[in-house]
Amino acid sequence: MALHSNKTKGKLALVSKKSKCEVMLSYDQEDTEVVKKLKDMISKKGIHAWMADTDVTAGTDIFNAIGRIIVDCKIFVFIMSTASVSSKLCQDQLALAYVSKKNIYPVQLNERDDLLNHMDNGMKLQLAGFEWFSLCNNFESESKEVVDKVCEEIQSELEAEKADGSKQDLRKSLKRQKTLTNLNKSFQSKTKMSRLYLEDASTYWNECFGKETIIDWEKFRNQLLKDFKEDFEETFGEKDTEWLLSILRREMLIETGDMMLNRENYLAFCTLDDVVHPLWFRIQEQARESYAMREVFSMDSSVRVQAIENLGKYKSATVIEALLDLLTDNDVNIQAVAIISLARTGSNDIKTIVNLKKCLKSKDRVVREAACLALGHVKATQAVEALVNLWRNDIISNVREAALVALKNIGGEKAEEAIRVTTVLEREIRALKA
Repeated sequence: MALHSNKTKGKLALVSKKSKCEVMLSYDQEDTEVVKKLKDMISKKGIHAWMADTDVTAGTDIFNAIGRIIVDCKIFVFIMSTASVSSKLCQDQLALAYVSKKNIYPVQLNERDDLLNHMDNGMKLQLAGFEWFSLCNNFESESKEVVDKVCEEIQSELEAEKADGSKQDLRKSLKRQKTLTNLNKSFQSKTKMSRLYLEDASTYWNECFGKETIIDWEKFRNQLLKDFKEDFEETFGEKDTEWLLSILRREMLIETGDMMLNRENYLAFCTLDDVVHPLWFRIQEQARESYAMREVFSMDSSVRVQAIENLGKYKSATVIEALLDLLTDNDVNIQAVAIISLARTGSNDIKTIVNLKKCLKSKDRVVREAACLALGHVKATQAVEALVNLWRNDIISNVREAALVALKNIGGEKAEEAIRVTTVLEREIRALKA
């Protein structure tokens, strides 16, 4: 919901009949009356739908309430008008819903092309994989269809919660396949579908690089920009294309000092649910996830705090990889927030540790301090030497203190010996100065 400035300054509190809502309604204030009608229709079905104008009252920060509802709800309904798709607050809410793995129901109040003209790249990509519902022609019949679909999905969610692991995995696989199908339809409506978009990634590699198993990253990059030149330009633009390519390089496990791409790593990137997908669809999916993560973690995001507080519970590879992408963001504040969030996921695999260690060399002292504490939190024994170096040599006292805290948290013989030796040396140096 987009609030007017005089309301954002006030304190608002969540008042709910249930401890957890089932449907979150995201909208701009211009569309309040339409949203109220949808809320009433859903409520009559015995389902709790939450909207800011009716479910908050004086007391607490509204952004905290909204962020918490998005993370906890089962279905996120995005009421799309030219006002809401242009709203920064609605963009933030959609991004948080996306990275929180919510079922997203885009409901359009304006014609599709008109809405697309008002969307940024991230929103277009995030919504491309979902079925859109229209309320543009006959509100009575179309709104009934939306409500029926929402009720069916809620029932399906409840059944899935009771199901065993294998059935839950099947449901996730079917949902992903539905998303890919929607993407395919959306893409076909705009672009002439050549073999490049339809063939799986293995075939693409074979046709471009033959039997080679390792190629130079620049060779792969140039081939990619040649084959999908118009798509990169139209979908991302020059600046975001470079940003996305750096993410793709990391996703395919290309280290800074090793610019060679392994075919096995390339295919692993393109594989989901044991199926090798077309390369361009995987690039689009990666872009959607990365745009969403960048949105929720930007310093002016209205849901940034809620993202940091809640995304730690989503210890999926998608969340962790997206956070890793943010470690190289141009904004050092975003880097620091991403470091904190990574620590909260508890991820301590080699890739995470390597990238956190790189942050110890940042020119920004807050990034270095956050990286120290994150490495200590996940007990990264591989980082002891680098942390000792910062503890002894960093010019900023806060960073030195954070490095020492990290070493103590990591513990173990190596860290304890480093602390002992450095402490003895400092004591001896002070004695000489006396």
